Parts: sequence; structure tokens; C-alpha cells
Amino acid sequence: MINYKKLTAAMAAGIIAIFTITGCAMPWQKAADDSSSNVSTVSAGNLSQSGENALSLEFDSEDLDSSYNESECTKINLSGSGATVSGSGVTVENGNITITSAGSYIISGTLTDGSIKVNCSEKGTVRLILNGASISSSSTAPVVVEEAKKILVTLADGTTNTITDKTRQSVDDEDFSSAVYSKADLVFNGSGTLNVNAGYRNGIKSADDLKVVSGTFNITSNEDGIIGKDFLGIKDGKFTIKSGSDGMKSTYDTDTSKGNIVITGGEFDITASNDGIHCNEDILISGGNLTISSGDDGVHADDNLQVDGGTIDIKKCCEGLEGVQITLNDGDISIVASDDGINAADGSSSSGMGMGGFGGGQNGGFGGGQASSSDSSVLLTINGGNIFVNAGGDGLDSNGNIVMNGGNVTVLGPTSDGDTALDFDGAFTINGGVLMAFGSSGMLETPTSAQNGCCIVTTLGTVSANSEFSLMDSSGNVIMSYTPTKNYASAIVYSSDIKNGSTYTVTAGSTTQSITVNSNVTTNGVSGGFGGGQNGGFGGGQHGGQPGGSAPDGNGSFGDGQQGGNQQGGKQQGGMPGGNSGNGRSNSASSSTVNQV
Repeated sequence: MINYKKLTAAMAAGIIAIFTITGCAMPWQKAADDSSSNVSTVSAGNLSQSGENALSLEFDSEDLDSSYNESECTKINLSGSGATVSGSGVTVENGNITITSAGSYIISGTLTDGSIKVNCSEKGTVRLILNGASISSSSTAPVVVEEAKKILVTLADGTTNTITDKTRQSVDDEDFSSAVYSKADLVFNGSGTLNVNAGYRNGIKSADDLKVVSGTFNITSNEDGIIGKDFLGIKDGKFTIKSGSDGMKSTYDTDTSKGNIVITGGEFDITASNDGIHCNEDILISGGNLTISSGDDGVHADDNLQVDGGTIDIKKCCEGLEGVQITLNDGDISIVASDDGINAADGSSSSGMGMGGFGGGQNGGFGGGQASSSDSSVLLTINGGNIFVNAGGDGLDSNGNIVMNGGNVTVLGPTSDGDTALDFDGAFTINGGVLMAFGSSGMLETPTSAQNGCCIVTTLGTVSANSEFSLMDSSGNVIMSYTPTKNYASAIVYSSDIKNGSTYTVTAGSTTQSITVNSNVTTNGVSGGFGGGQNGGFGGGQHGGQPGGSAPDGNGSFGDGQQGGNQQGGKQQGGMPGGNSGNGRSNSASSSTVNQV
């Protein structure tokens, strides 16, 4: 499993080969051995494989230059079902305009039912300059690249260009599944606008790499909006995408070093029936402003997902961020999810109740084998950023571990007792940052450890939405406060300002509690409930239980007290004697000093 490390952005010098152009000379053209050309790179360090397979967003010098010399370019003037051509490298037949030579081509006018095809065997770049072009087709993709070294599409300054395809019969030997379809690497630049109306299937697709330097893109598609089959990289641009499946996607066939997405900037407004952003490998987001409404995941990576900056506003989704290893280093992230807000999972680890039966205290309960398996390769790491989650299911969920080293995290978890604000199958370690998590109390989970500050976990009864929660020290200073916009019955708060040995006043609506912190993770009124811990079951206290050994198929037994004592019932030392303890999902009442006021 690949381990994340903080990614870095760098500008690297390199050698690029620019080949002889037959259509016209390009202003950036240099000899193949000219080492003065630059390659702009945003590298991804150890996010993916090292060496030549390291994930990066790299542009050749020609990609970054949207200028051109009109007098040296071949001109294609579209008109009706045909075109007139001034220059070389183009054939026109029955509405099909075919470009056969490397070079630059200015395309303008309207093609009512035809296509622009590129079929170039030369080892050079074909540059299509869209200068107020409208291209429609009812029988094939309006823009098709069948063969080329690379395609560079420039959206001319101040122009609006439109590409439209319609529902059509699929042809086995020519199923170009998008309005703009390329079998070669595809790069967009320029400051113009491209409207894509994909009535057949996808909007823009490259079977190799797809990169965007700049431009404005308005895409409506029956299936996916943008696909970079091997790689999708976006430096900048403005994107409005409405898709019948995924908004943006990258996949691979057999090479697992491919299928990655890198976003370093841009403005995105994505409405997708499936995932907003989906890839079969790694996603790196280091900048940009993304607004996403999706029917499934907001941002999904089959492997690793890392956010180093930018703004991600997921207004609607089933699950917000999903990946095997999720690393949040910086950025402003807001998620509204009907299910889990942030979900670290590998697709194979079990979660939930499993075979654990009815839940219990931390080590108490009846029955239940191992309810959920913790996968050490699954990890949610929060190092920084401002993170807000409003989840109908679990707020932060990991089938392995959660580590919080920094950042400001606010979680509005579920109102039902079937989920919890913080859900983890391994351990939740807090080393820094600020955490406020509110939710139901029926399956409440407590962070495993905290340092550089203390964590308080308390149940509150049912507190109405829009009732302020506050934590005040003994001098009357407000340490933390927040007003959840939904009902809540528990609160989990952590800050470096919460000190061991100090007493704090918790106020939530009409509820007031006095809590003395005597451990780095201090609990108040956290009793057993319906479970899902590794060895938990039905019952209550941390170590309580009825006499007579272990409960069936697990290590827990029926009881209520913190440690199996000689008194029956739910006192701290209560419970029926005997019995081994189990590991339930929820913690029971801790040894903290609590005075209800």
C-alpha cells in the first residue's frame, strides 16, 4: 500500500522535443536538442510510485502558450455541411473535414452535420485553434482524433465555440463515445469558451492523457462529463458540468500506475448523477474552488485521496470524500452527505455490527464475535485545513485508523442511533488541532488517545437544533462554542486549551454539566448501547458482567457496571461478579468526576 506524504509543488527544467511542423510554424518551435525549453511540473512525491512513475502534472512549453501567428496557420472555414480551406494538410469530403498533417489549424464557422477528424501519422503536434466554431454531428463524434502524436486545442480569446452530438446508433468499429474523442494525448489552453452538448454519451474523452491549462468549459452529457483515460490533470480554467454519470473521471486498463487525477487550480461547478470526481487510482487536489452536487460520492479515489489546498464545497452527495487512504493537509472543505461525510475504506473491510451483536460498553456486553475488522492499510489523516461535515450517516468513518495532527474539524453527525459522528474500526489518535463533533449517542465512539491537549466526550440527552453548545473554563472563559443546526445528543471536543486536572462547564441548550478532566480522554455519561465494536455485545459497563465466564462467541458478558463487582446494576463498581470482559463499540461511564447542575 502506498503511504502518503506531504506533496510539494515544483517548477522543473527539462528537455522537450518539438518536431517539424508541416501545416505552419509554431511560435514556440525549437530543435529537438534545444535544452532551453521548460517543462512546468507539479509533482506528487510519494503519492504514487517513485521515479518515472511518480504522479505529476506536467506541461510542455507549447501547452502553456496560447498565442499563434494567424498568417502562418491553415484556415478552415466551416459552412453548412462543408468547409473551405486555405492552406495545406486538410481534405474535405461529404461534411467530413480530415486533418492529415502536423501543424496549426484555425477553425471557424458552423458545420451543421459533419465532423473534424485528425488522422496524422507524423510525429508532431496537431493544434486546433477554435475561433468561433460550431460543430454538430448526428452520426459520429463531432471532433475525432484517430491518430496523432498529441492534440493541442486552443480556445481563441473572446470566442465561444460549441460542439454538439446527438443520440445515435452505436457502430462496433467506430464507437467514439464522446462529443470530443481523442486516441492521443489531449491538451486544452486559451481563454475562450467551449460548450459541449453530449447527447450520445460522454462530453470530452481522451483514451490517453487529458490536460487543461485554461479556458471556460460548459459541458452537458448523458454519461460522464470529462474523461482522461490514463490521466486527468487540470491547472486552471472554469468548468460547469452537468452529467448523467460521473462529472470528471480517470481510469486505466491494466497499468495501475495510471488512472490518476491532479487538480492544482480552476473553478468547478459539477452536478453529477453518480460521482462528482472519480478515479481508479490516486487523486491530488492542491488548489482550485470545487462546488459539487452528486448522486453518489463527491470525490472518490479507488486508492489514495489527498487534499493540499483549495476549496471543496460538496453541497449534496451520498458520501463526501472516499478513498483507501485519505490525507487532508490544508484547504477549506465543506460536506453535506446523506450517508458518511468522509469515508476511508478499501471496499473489503467490514464495518457496522457485523457479527458483534448488540453493543455494549467499552469492554462489556452480551454475545458477539468480532463485529468489524480493522484494516491497517486504511487510514484517514487530518494534518490541517478547515473541515466541516454534516452527515446523515457517520461523520468521519474509517475501516482502519484515524489520526488527527492538526486542522479545525467540525462534525454534525447523525440524529439516529444507527450511526455515529466518529466511526473507526482501529484507533482514533489525536495529536493536535481543534475537534468538535456532535451527533446521536446510541453508538457513540470515543477517541482512543489524545495528547497536546485533552478530549471530552459527553452525552447530553436530546438537544434541539440551533441550541448553542459551549465549553467554559473555571474562570468563565469560553474555550469552544458552536451552534449545531440539527438535533444532537452527544459532543466530542478536543483542544490544546483543555487541560488535565481542570474543571469545565458544558452548556447545551438547557443542559448544564460540570466536568473535571482527569485523563487525556475524559468521558461523561457515555454508557453502553447498541454496538459494533470488535468483541462487544449487549450490555453496559466497561468491565461488568453476569457470573459465569464469557458470553457466546465473544469475550463479553451481560452486565452494567464499570468493573465486575459485588453490586448489581449500573453503579461504577456494580454488576454481577465474574465473567470476562469484551470490547463493545461504545465506552461506558468513565472515571471522570461529573456533577449535573
